[in-house]
Amino acid sequence: MHDSGDIDRFARAHQALFESVHGSTTFFPFHRKFVQEFEDIGRTFDPEFTVPYWDSTRDYRSPESSPILRGTTLGGNGQGPNRCLQDGIQGSWTMGFPGDHCLRRAFNNGNSILPWVPAELISSYIQSDRFISRFRENIEYGIHGAVHLGLGGDAATRFAPNDFFFFMHHANIDRLWWLWQNTHNMLDYNGPGTNGEASLSDVIPQNNDVSFGGARAASVMVLGYNSVCFAYDSAPGPPAQYPGTGNTPNRLINNIEPSALAFSGASDPAGFGLEIMRMRRAFTEDSSLKEYFPGVAAIGPAREIDTDLEKNFDECTCKERKAKKLLYPAPMSEMWISMHGFDAQRVGQIHRDACLLVDKLNNSTYVSPY
Repeated sequence: MHDSGDIDRFARAHQALFESVHGSTTFFPFHRKFVQEFEDIGRTFDPEFTVPYWDSTRDYRSPESSPILRGTTLGGNGQGPNRCLQDGIQGSWTMGFPGDHCLRRAFNNGNSILPWVPAELISSYIQSDRFISRFRENIEYGIHGAVHLGLGGDAATRFAPNDFFFFMHHANIDRLWWLWQNTHNMLDYNGPGTNGEASLSDVIPQNNDVSFGGARAASVMVLGYNSVCFAYDSAPGPPAQYPGTGNTPNRLINNIEPSALAFSGASDPAGFGLEIMRMRRAFTEDSSLKEYFPGVAAIGPAREIDTDLEKNFDECTCKERKAKKLLYPAPMSEMWISMHGFDAQRVGQIHRDACLLVDKLNNSTYVSPY
């Protein structure tokens, strides 16, 4: 795909469409379709080609130590004055857009990366954000930007698709959206769109480099239907029937119990099992946490059996028993906010809210398993 110019094509399309696919609800359907299109192109070279998702919450404490960033996978930090990537599957590549240059990586804290977003915050957004417009802000101004900025180099530009991390990262962002969809109204699509208020009839932005054939937002809303024939191993599968296009109920708001599989942003089953059990016990001493985790609260009070279950989880997975305080996620840089045309005050408020929740959890009896 590099030799054929396809990676250049996706980078060029992302830059050209940048303003219309960020800072609005369009962010979700565009990137779902964009990653799928990349995967489809890859399968013309190898029928088994699949874009894996990178659950960055697993690596949020010290991202630079992630196995994804080893020399045998995506490679690590860039080297030399131009921060050229020397190892990994794209090591020593020359990219063609915009103009010939080495693929660059520049970690945002020297040889390390500032903390990303803990799984517990993502879990809270999935459960407590009642509408997609609010969820989009928490994701786009949080975990989405944190990973782009953490890797730096080409990853922190409008032509970020030069770096294969982009597709793995956005596959995970899409997985998180699907988790949210399975916890709330699967067809909810409100907030700012490409042209005014978002509508399911909106055409997903495209151009001659990456065309979606005039596909509309409605066509990519439900995994397993229309052209989106894929699923995630750590999320609920496609629904048995396509949801109604009328007033599809919001599961948590209407007391329709969603799958607990959708309550956590983490892809580690043992981890989110511990997360849910420990959160339920924390509710007994601080009931105000329930408003941040209404899905877990709906399960009911903690039971004695949870202690035995947690013990078994720990014994089976060799998890450490010591307390782990959550870390504050790194804020978005002024450069990143300006490049996207975001409202700096709004982005700052989202970050402050995230830090307040970190404080609230750290001051409770909750102990993070991550």
